[in-house]
Amino acid sequence: MLEVSSEFYYIVIGYFIMILGIGLWAGKGNKTSEDHLVAGRSIGSVIGGAALAATQMSAGTFVGTMGIHYLTGASYIWFWPGLWLGWVVSAIWIAPKIQQFKGGVTVPDLVEKRYNSKAGKMLAAVLIIIAYTVYLIAQYVAGGIIMNTIFGIPMFWGAVITIGITLIYTLKGGMRATAYSDFVQALIMGGSFLIAIPIALSQAGGIGFVGSFLTDLDPNILGWHYGFKDILGFAAAFGFSMAIAPYELARLYSLRSPKTVRLAIGFSFIFQAVVAVSVAMGGLVMRSLYPVLGSPDSASSVMAVNVLPPVVGALLLVAILASIMSTVSGVLIVSSSGISHDIFGVLKPKATDKQKMVLNRIAVVVLAVIPLYFSLNPFDLVQFMVLAQASLVASFFFALVLLGLNWKRGTAAGALASMVSGVITVLIWLFVLDNPYDINEVIPGVLISTITFIIVSLISKPTPKENLEIFFPELRQKA
Repeated sequence: MLEVSSEFYYIVIGYFIMILGIGLWAGKGNKTSEDHLVAGRSIGSVIGGAALAATQMSAGTFVGTMGIHYLTGASYIWFWPGLWLGWVVSAIWIAPKIQQFKGGVTVPDLVEKRYNSKAGKMLAAVLIIIAYTVYLIAQYVAGGIIMNTIFGIPMFWGAVITIGITLIYTLKGGMRATAYSDFVQALIMGGSFLIAIPIALSQAGGIGFVGSFLTDLDPNILGWHYGFKDILGFAAAFGFSMAIAPYELARLYSLRSPKTVRLAIGFSFIFQAVVAVSVAMGGLVMRSLYPVLGSPDSASSVMAVNVLPPVVGALLLVAILASIMSTVSGVLIVSSSGISHDIFGVLKPKATDKQKMVLNRIAVVVLAVIPLYFSLNPFDLVQFMVLAQASLVASFFFALVLLGLNWKRGTAAGALASMVSGVITVLIWLFVLDNPYDINEVIPGVLISTITFIIVSLISKPTPKENLEIFFPELRQKA
């Protein structure tokens, strides 16, 4: 535990109260499952862009990415162009069609309608739940690290407190509460780092001293700790997954129009660019000030307490907590809807909206609790847990979403085969072949799933025209 001033407690408690207030206020308008899951499709571009950025910038960014920069240096920053390319792919070929799809409220709904396949819908829901359980473990570990480092709370209870507050506003407010709280959280994230990094640099003796110290410590810190294949793997994992990330696609349903979608993605770039540079600089500054930390993942919280003035440090801490809570909220909404809407809805098609809402809230609690067990024994740095889930999601979802929305010949059989082959490829590449040639598992995973999707689609029964017309308006015009 580090010694903290009273300002930390006041600001953190004030932040928790504010977020809870937003959740309770936003939840008043939720009457149906559509209100709860997609905010009545009422979110504008600025709030939507902040929500997209806040959800993407998770514990992996503020704890994990800064930790990687602390440990390895500047070269890791080059994964960001790959991630942003994923956003560009989404903005051009995926996001507008998702927003215009009015036949559902979840990503597996999209799979069912596009491919006329309830089996595809259920398989997509199951895979999303599994992948995002891994993602939640990373968030919980990060929350535990922060609470333990600053307040001396055991990591488990630190995670419980952080997730418990997130649960309350997610249960009450749904997607609307998540969107508005994410807007506030994105402002806190970007603003706190803009203030914190210049102060930290000054405390470290300026950028010149930091550079010379790190060069003497290890030339690779400011050079190329990671080689081209490493950077390509990181960029591909985050880029492929970001283009089709279910927790981001679910956000797109809540936006007002295709124009709003593209503007929102543009606004999200601003937040992400500020944070990308800030966490890289933060990691390097902390390495110069504290060359040997017990855990690289503690760099951000140590900076908040030991390097920055109390108020600024407390705001930085709140930004880190905000990144965790925004992501957990978005992931819980997507995963819980997979159970209540996608799986239960298929198994019990006559279920009422009220029954689905009740099951959704139960699922939120259950899915929030399960990762707590695994977070007691974390298996790696936070960022590498995030990377693992990104590779998994990209391997089973990239081909069927990108090609499915832009290639009419894609079929249900192709989608099912693509999902299964992608997951199997990643698992074999990681656990049987042990990452041969040092190639990131996402590259063979996406490659095999894409080839499988195309081949199986070409030799299987085409998708009915009425399903294709939903996503290809030109077919309706021809009719």
